[in-house]
Amino acid sequence: MTLRQEAYAMIDSLPDDDSIRFFIDMIRRFNVVTKKTQEISGDQNSLFEKRQAFLHMEELKKKYPFPKDYDYEQVRRENMEEKYGCID
Repeated sequence: MTLRQEAYAMIDSLPDDDSIRFFIDMIRRFNVVTKKTQEISGDQNSLFEKRQAFLHMEELKKKYPFPKDYDYEQVRRENMEEKYGCID
């Protein structure tokens, strides 16, 4: 007997319509919970991927560090002037 046949046999063995309604309601609730669980696990996979990307960037930062005298502000100013010209 297949799983589907076993499920049909269980439904056929229920004593009245109220039992069948209860069974159907339980299946509907289970489907809602299953969908929510899948959404949560999808979110967790996305979070896992983001964390892996962040850790990879941290490894690259350790492997190729900026020079100690690197001036972020100076580089930003030079790039702004190159792109937009003199704003003053």
